[in-house]
Amino acid sequence: MRVELITSDSKVLLDKKIKEIIGTNDVVIKYNMEESSIADILEEASYVSLFNEQKYVIVKNADIFGKKKITEKETESLLQYLKNPYPNTTLIFTTYETIDKRKNITKTLEEKQAIVELKAPKNYELTQEIKKQMKNYKISDVSIKYIIDACLGNYDLIMKELEKFPLYFQKQDSISGEAVRQIVASNTTDNLFKFTDAVIKKDLHDAIHLLEDFLSLKIDAIQLLNLLAREYRLMYYYKILERQRKSSREIMSELKLQDWQVQKIIKNASIYHQDDLKDYLIELSKIDYKIKSGQYDKNLALYSFLVQNLEY
Repeated sequence: MRVELITSDSKVLLDKKIKEIIGTNDVVIKYNMEESSIADILEEASYVSLFNEQKYVIVKNADIFGKKKITEKETESLLQYLKNPYPNTTLIFTTYETIDKRKNITKTLEEKQAIVELKAPKNYELTQEIKKQMKNYKISDVSIKYIIDACLGNYDLIMKELEKFPLYFQKQDSISGEAVRQIVASNTTDNLFKFTDAVIKKDLHDAIHLLEDFLSLKIDAIQLLNLLAREYRLMYYYKILERQRKSSREIMSELKLQDWQVQKIIKNASIYHQDDLKDYLIELSKIDYKIKSGQYDKNLALYSFLVQNLEY
């Protein structure tokens, strides 16, 4: 088969698969379906080279195999090509979106066994993958858990962080927890703090800028929504405890936070009314339900929440 559709939630896995397909060939032409038409891509794929050489056409953001709609004419043109692809071209479509196997263009590729679905490891699988990648070092399970938590369970971020260790350690070295904390995901963690601070301070410009960075790294928007809900929830609980005239130490115990965290919550909560915090929590709860029931796209839902509730 000269056509492949690769769908993945991981850029690392997707890029690795493309390299496996291309091998050492250097005639590679790249398209972005957000910028190019189907007609342009098919024309390139069907182009007869003077030297009859094998070429690879990679098309990213091929979301037409999922939710994105195309015209009947475009669908028919694509179907014709998929059924009779040019033999000297390997056409590779890629998408991070969920594909729709009810669509004719997707069905055609599925019938030809030309769909590759790559899922990033989750939960326990992540632990095993880190152990596999770190097999040449001695590292504790506690440190592995820290790596997962610091990278929000994001496979691509974890793989990026693991690349740092050979720069600091030799094979068979023991890696302390302190060393792991100094090396791993400091930039990501800092940016998460900056993101929540920007949202709490209603700074739309900074929040959107950081959000775009997170989404480019394939950090799950649901994780970011949960992070915001946690901050609003802590401030809401603080307001309740404050009304009960609880001391800082009692609040620290009730919320299970350290003193510096409580001081930050107190400072942030000072710019909100308790009812406003309650409204944010209700809104985020509704967004969460609509995402999980398939009514909302999670990325658009988060973006919409920021635009509606923050200020430039």
